[in-house]
Amino acid sequence: MAVSQHPIIGTSLASLDVITAFIRKVNPSFNPEIARQFLTVGAKYGVRGDVAVAQSIHETNWFRFGGDVKPEQNNFAGIGATGGGVPGNSFPTIKDGVTAQIQHLFAYASQNPLPAGEALVDPRFALVARGIAPTWEDLAGRWAVPGYDRSKYASLQAALEAGETYGHSILKLYDGMTAAAPMPTVKPLIVIDAGHGGTDSGASGSGLLEKNLTLTLALQVRDRLVNGYAANVKLTRSTDVFVALSDRANLANGWGAAYFVSIHINAGGGEGFESYVYPGTSGGVTGQKRTIVHDTIVKYLSALKVVDRGKKEADFAVLRETGMSAVLLENLFIDNAADVSLLGDSGVLTNLANVIGDGVAKAMGLNPEIQPVIPAWKTEGVDWLYEKGLLTDPAWKDKLDEPLPLWAEAVILKRLYDLLSGTGRINTE
Repeated sequence: MAVSQHPIIGTSLASLDVITAFIRKVNPSFNPEIARQFLTVGAKYGVRGDVAVAQSIHETNWFRFGGDVKPEQNNFAGIGATGGGVPGNSFPTIKDGVTAQIQHLFAYASQNPLPAGEALVDPRFALVARGIAPTWEDLAGRWAVPGYDRSKYASLQAALEAGETYGHSILKLYDGMTAAAPMPTVKPLIVIDAGHGGTDSGASGSGLLEKNLTLTLALQVRDRLVNGYAANVKLTRSTDVFVALSDRANLANGWGAAYFVSIHINAGGGEGFESYVYPGTSGGVTGQKRTIVHDTIVKYLSALKVVDRGKKEADFAVLRETGMSAVLLENLFIDNAADVSLLGDSGVLTNLANVIGDGVAKAMGLNPEIQPVIPAWKTEGVDWLYEKGLLTDPAWKDKLDEPLPLWAEAVILKRLYDLLSGTGRINTE
């Protein structure tokens, strides 16, 4: 009999609110920071952090503990605890404890190296035969031994076929979590980061400030994504305020963002456009997304004779500290005369923002929203109502497919009656 397979590697679907509400039904004192770290760290490793929370529910009795492992150990999966009073490993912070668990799952499910910049926290990582358990069902007999009830089943295979193993227990908890609060379909969150701001003006030249240009672009990129693709977008800043680099990354991590786009203007004597990702990520998903964004932007800028400075890597804080794919765009040079002539052109900025938005949408697999086509006869009919004074509020011109309320119909009929009665005048008061 075939056994169902649910991969450990994947994207979390349950939100922070859904996870927290589910656990607090049993344990009202549950700390939501634990769930937030599972989602954030899980996204960094490509591990289903939401299902890993369910694993911890199973291991810790709904985070109430009570066994050999104590809450202060921040050990949410019993790493190193073998029973008989052995408490297992301890970790200094919630994040470290979650990271150790995610890394242990990553070791079982994948043969890839740790993500760039990540330090090894899991003390038992090297003991795992890499990639031996790519699914939650595979953890029985490995993470948990024997991983099934020997009093009910003669073998692990029999328990697997019956759907009653360690991995199945985790998945049943996860199913209960999602069933308890059905999740609406939400498009992946894109965070747009306008570089600098407030007391940090960034680069300057020819009367222009980087912080103003990046904010102008960020706002228009957001509008392009929201209006053109119905995208789910947040900004790290929407006004002229200072936001520290780590705070920008923390915002995106806390929001559970799927993509982070940092917008900057270059300086230092060069010219043209270039893009950056974190060192070591060019060959993966982050690099693939960057290529789409970069090439979309360059296609527009090349027509303006702008130099393509290439796809690069750099250890920028917003690329290093964000837990999702991230790209930093350096849009022209504020101290180059040719580039400044473009940066000072509002039309060019709008077009640049639009192609940035289009590139990000392509990278995220978003399709353009189809705008309804209003038939000419509808427009002509409504225009006639305005021409004759039967409609006077201009707001109705933007509501051609919406029904008029009864009072509006009555007003139109009364005005039409006045017109036809021979008074030659319509009272529009």
